[in-house]
Amino acid sequence: MKRRSFIAMAASTIPALASRAFASSVQRPFTVSAYGGLFEKAFQQYVAKKFTAETNIPVRVVSQSGDDAWVFGLVNAIKNGLAPVDLTILKEVDLLRIEKIGNLLANLEVNQLNNLQSLPSQYHFASSGVLQAVGFIGWYINLASNINRLDGSAVESWIDAFENPDFKDVLALAGFYNGGVVEVVAQVYFDGESTLMSPTGRRAVFDKIKSFKPQVKLWWTGESQMEQGLRSGNVATGMYPHDVALLLGEEGFPVVSKFPKECAFMNVGYYACPSTSPFSELAAKFIDFSLRPDIQRTFAQKMKLSPLIGRENAGLASEDFNLVATQGPIVRPASRAMVENASALQRMWQRTLSG
Repeated sequence: MKRRSFIAMAASTIPALASRAFASSVQRPFTVSAYGGLFEKAFQQYVAKKFTAETNIPVRVVSQSGDDAWVFGLVNAIKNGLAPVDLTILKEVDLLRIEKIGNLLANLEVNQLNNLQSLPSQYHFASSGVLQAVGFIGWYINLASNINRLDGSAVESWIDAFENPDFKDVLALAGFYNGGVVEVVAQVYFDGESTLMSPTGRRAVFDKIKSFKPQVKLWWTGESQMEQGLRSGNVATGMYPHDVALLLGEEGFPVVSKFPKECAFMNVGYYACPSTSPFSELAAKFIDFSLRPDIQRTFAQKMKLSPLIGRENAGLASEDFNLVATQGPIVRPASRAMVENASALQRMWQRTLSG
């Protein structure tokens, strides 16, 4: 997508955000945004309602996307002095972008977060030494396979998916530059994120992606596209959120998601409170609630998400933990490379897919 079109799209979301999630703080309840669809419904049922039942504090849950349009809308709302949602879910790359703009997120008081000590420090996002966001859930993008299409054998190797001629024209990959393909290729074939910090390294990564393009039947930009591809059998295997695949499996659909042996791609969702929110203390209370062992277990058991406080702290049986998380190799989003070299990576991605 060209930058001008991208900015226009982001700007077009602002009126909608202002009318829904970014309503007047005086006239609205404490508001938390959550990814739409199954996640939002489960979050409302298992997390927000429980918080209200315990505290008698109403929580309004509104839908957010996980893409850049939401972040641009959020940033513009805060810069215009609007009171946005009181908690929103951001990824590390979003937090780094916002940090460069400055003074858009509320500082979080560590002494209000009793359960923070259970959360590994790598999920504490600080700006200028001050805590501004807290990781609370993790989710994986794994290899999901239609086992009927593959005679019962699920794919569990990136190299196999990328190179095995049996998967020519039946593979599906995320179709956006920050969807995980770049990081996985950099990790599997090169030296990880450091490879993406130099022009030579980036060229090597994208040359490798070009080499296995004939394998790819679908570059999906929405999870529903991948689901339809798996259901129809046009796609035999490909990148897909592990939690969604598990939920589809529970419904009887013959999809199996495997943590690839080379590395699993893991995203982390951080709670952040906009600086214009009048409910920063309630936001801290909700964050602390979400880090409680029983709520972390709920994320794992009901929503199939990875509990960031770990198996033992969450009180999960090994079987339950290993279903939603891995102790094997993990690759995370190359957040700093995606911020510092965003234009180059987007340009190379577009050329690779269209070339």
